[in-house]
Amino acid sequence: MGVFGALAKKVGTVKLFDGNIEMASLEELLDDIKTFAPDLLVVSTGFPSIEEDMRVAKAIKNFRPETKILAFGVYFTLLDKKSIENYPFLDFAINGEPDETFNELIQLMSQGHNDFSSIKGLYYSDDAGIHENEPRPLIEDIEKVPHPDRTLFKNDKYRLPHNNKTFTLINSARGCPFPCIYCIVSPYYGSKVRKHSLQYIIDEVKECHNIYGIEEFLFWEEVFALDKQFVSDFCDELKKNNLNIKWAATTRVDTLDEATLRKMKDSGCYLLGLGIESGCQEILDNAKKKQTIEGIREAVALCKKVKLQTMGHFIFGLPGETKETAEKTIDFMVDLGIDFMQAYCAVPYPKTELGELAFKEGWVTETRWSKYDFGGDCIINNGSLTAQEVTAFREKAFRRFYFRPTFIVKKFFTNISIRQIFQITKFVDWIKSGG
Repeated sequence: MGVFGALAKKVGTVKLFDGNIEMASLEELLDDIKTFAPDLLVVSTGFPSIEEDMRVAKAIKNFRPETKILAFGVYFTLLDKKSIENYPFLDFAINGEPDETFNELIQLMSQGHNDFSSIKGLYYSDDAGIHENEPRPLIEDIEKVPHPDRTLFKNDKYRLPHNNKTFTLINSARGCPFPCIYCIVSPYYGSKVRKHSLQYIIDEVKECHNIYGIEEFLFWEEVFALDKQFVSDFCDELKKNNLNIKWAATTRVDTLDEATLRKMKDSGCYLLGLGIESGCQEILDNAKKKQTIEGIREAVALCKKVKLQTMGHFIFGLPGETKETAEKTIDFMVDLGIDFMQAYCAVPYPKTELGELAFKEGWVTETRWSKYDFGGDCIINNGSLTAQEVTAFREKAFRRFYFRPTFIVKKFFTNISIRQIFQITKFVDWIKSGG
């Protein structure tokens, strides 16, 4: 939303409300709408929050019909035109990468135009019904995307759960070239990695650090260490510019080597998220993860060698999952040597290979899109396990990992409590779901 704010400020006055960190009743929100009287209201939403977000959007539309309402997020990309058909009170929705579509829309609106048929990637409603415009190609040069306008945020409200320090997310790249069957990145951002320049990222870090006093960062892309030379140069630039920050990132296990990890650690990286997914090679192969059990062990061992903390991410309920493979994965995560873990249930998102398979085989148990929640209960009977059994294994994984005597004793000698650990896992759920 910060990028949208930066774009919208060029044509008018902007106000941002983030329901993740700000509390307001519907009545208070409507009072604010009445005072601010927006021409356009933008709703950033996703599958887990879609019902509640649209309930609020509908209430705003009923309260102030002259305000146009635009919604965007992966929900509207993965469901195509029926996404807006589900919510006919919406005036607009964006299909695909949103930045240029939004910019063209506000430019036309600011000029008083009401013909939106030329805007690629836009769904819109008028008296004639719902219109689906031509799809928009991905942005070739993402350097054109402005930095988020952080003057719109209550920056001091964004705090990490384990140390209460202010933090921010910086998007360093878009897209992922790997074919994992469960991932929604490719349908939304494409399979080609489009990287921001080193200067673009460093400039944003400087702004956050020097102006807003932010010292903790999450660099957000799917495979941070894919380009090792870029990572090396990035670490050098942090030190060259005396940016004494603490930071975390997420990557694949097969992108790591000791030299890269040492540079990351030396420049302030303290936590690396690893997409592990399963402790069974068969499940990894079924998911087209293209990594090995041995490769996972080697990556974690390297991180331990350079004293870089790790958070392993696991998915239960992928094709081929059985009671035996789920138990094996839990044993694997406990013995692996990672510092933290987060576990999810596989979700059959539309436009993913897993989604196509699950619908074809009749595995899907839910009709409500809000139940398509990567951090929620399972909604797939995969032929070997019921959805309830998959959910139970996810819960068992948390108990086995976080309530081991060795884990509790280890954390007793740190500043992180068990309560904070579970705050961290909820925080990661929020990050993974896009907020």
